Amino acid sequence: MQNKPRIMLHIIMPNQVSGPNKSNYNIARSFLSQKYEFSFLTQTFHAGGKINFKLIRDLRRQIKDFDPDIIHISGLQSSGFHAAIAARLAGNRKIIVTVHGFSGDAIGISPIMNFFFTKIFEPFTLKLADKVFTVCEEASRKKMIKRCKNKFIGVIHNAAPVIPEEIITAREKIRSEVSADESDVLIAISGRMVYDKGISFISEAIEDMNLRGKKFIFIGDGKYCENLSGVHCEAIKQGKMYLLGQRSDVLEILAGCDIFLFATLHENLSNALLEACSIGLPVVATNIGGNPEVIQNGVNGFLIPPMNSASIKEKLELLCANAELRRNFGDNSKNIMRKNFSPQEIYTQLDEIYCRYIKEVVNK
Repeated sequence: MQNKPRIMLHIIMPNQVSGPNKSNYNIARSFLSQKYEFSFLTQTFHAGGKINFKLIRDLRRQIKDFDPDIIHISGLQSSGFHAAIAARLAGNRKIIVTVHGFSGDAIGISPIMNFFFTKIFEPFTLKLADKVFTVCEEASRKKMIKRCKNKFIGVIHNAAPVIPEEIITAREKIRSEVSADESDVLIAISGRMVYDKGISFISEAIEDMNLRGKKFIFIGDGKYCENLSGVHCEAIKQGKMYLLGQRSDVLEILAGCDIFLFATLHENLSNALLEACSIGLPVVATNIGGNPEVIQNGVNGFLIPPMNSASIKEKLELLCANAELRRNFGDNSKNIMRKNFSPQEIYTQLDEIYCRYIKEVVNK
């Protein structure tokens, strides 16, 4: 029996929940595991805002130990930069880079760091790669990607999760936890609780809303949790807002909610958004990045301008007042996931890429 081709998937700080990590874990658990032997190239400590040679040596050691045919690097930024250097130093292997985002999009990044990432680190990472793909169309139009068009192989979306029936029917679990009756509308916000995710604008919208019959469920950690608990202490006391922190049962929580709110200020393709749509939730999302590739305005949700608390309030109140609209949007969300984000189709695209470049390695 021939050995399976070996592929190393990049994981960044495995103790932290992140979309790119989740995507790579899902690849390793997919039907592709029958054809390939997967291992993880794991970054367990931060670079510290500099070129970290200790990190490069550790990543290189992992690569040499596993000896993969392909190294599939997750993202640009500092982690992708260090992984790409380690991969090149480890020898003649194919390096594929998935672009999940760009450091220059981050709000609050200093001009100096913006310059280093957008002009040096991230372009150099792409230069070291053999092939590059993005997870959304918006990212594919960036100048940085257009400059490496000879390496660019297209857009491959993140795959929507397959939701087990027992999760879909677990509606009462979270509703019991937050003492919600069937008439209450639960609005879920899932992800990092930071400014870039639009949390301050969500907070402003909540301040202006009548919370009767509504409960806001925040899932995730971040420095804005403290801000929310201070500004909305009365709503928390009244059971109108819940800060659940980081949870391992996110899908079960979403299954008990009625609306998903995604007010992020920049994004590529969010796994949290795909999860909410796969559960069958109507969505209010900002019209940026890859969000319009998931949310069709007026079909499975509403697209709103970023940094606009008034629009958040308006669309939430419209959905809260109309149960039939919520059901129609939710059904459409599931249909869009099945049609455009099928794991079978997306992992088949990856399989074709892996096959092509493993053949190149063998022929060398």
